[in-house]
Amino acid sequence: MPVTLVVGASGFVGGYLVRELVQAGHQVVQANFPEFNLLEKSAVDAAVQNADPDYVVNLAAISSVGESWKNPVMTVDVNIKGTLHLLDAVQRFAPSAKVLLIGSAEEYAAKNSPLVEADTLEASNPYGITKIAQENFAELYRKKYGMRIVCTRSFNHTGIGQTPTFALPSFCKQVAEIDKSRKPGKIYVGNLTAVRDFSDVEDVVHVYRMLLENDNAWAVYNVGSGIAYSMQELLQTIIGFAKVPIEIVQDVAKMRPVDIPYLCADNSRIRKFWRGTDIRTTIKKMFDFYRNA
Repeated sequence: MPVTLVVGASGFVGGYLVRELVQAGHQVVQANFPEFNLLEKSAVDAAVQNADPDYVVNLAAISSVGESWKNPVMTVDVNIKGTLHLLDAVQRFAPSAKVLLIGSAEEYAAKNSPLVEADTLEASNPYGITKIAQENFAELYRKKYGMRIVCTRSFNHTGIGQTPTFALPSFCKQVAEIDKSRKPGKIYVGNLTAVRDFSDVEDVVHVYRMLLENDNAWAVYNVGSGIAYSMQELLQTIIGFAKVPIEIVQDVAKMRPVDIPYLCADNSRIRKFWRGTDIRTTIKKMFDFYRNA
């Protein structure tokens, strides 16, 4: 039974990944804030030593683009310094362990067609910049120490349990609450022209497990559906679940300082692992979750 250390297992993606791993026969060791702090080097060392893992997954991050603009210093600390603490601990105490680092589509320069891993990296926000740095350090540790490190560039993913600070759960929650009131209402949104590749989180964590368990021909993998929708389309789908009229109101406070117009994955490298859940099925489940709460 392989031992897998999941850092940040209590977060949205972490819960789904732990379930995926346990069902596949992994012994999962969780390292969660506040008992575990990625910025405390001694705590990271102890976690890796005690787990003696075969695999390590780092899900602990400032993962919101909006939050990264509000707290760029903390974003750098957690996403870069924290990752270095983890890589250093694995190199010293579990050098044969395979490491999976989660990056983002926000690393890419803007492009109006599906992105391939060889495309230019040119992040337009603090979060994306930290994820590029993470990849650079991963490559450095591969070369210097011979470590087995795989990086993802994960595109948007969602599901029940994601915080409403993210767009789709926010839409689902607002629309469901209006529908429950049985009165017409207003939904407050940011930029709806952006086009995004959204996936079901369960599809994403399945790929993460496959990247851990299988030999890797590449160091970096896009993880996304390869299908993109405008935020306007997805919002209209969610509004269509309601039985009362809903007015869309743009809220300046929800607008990002810089927003990439189009993000869609070329998922050729992971396609054999991809389950392909229709994102409209996922958002219906999310709407029903809030509607029945």
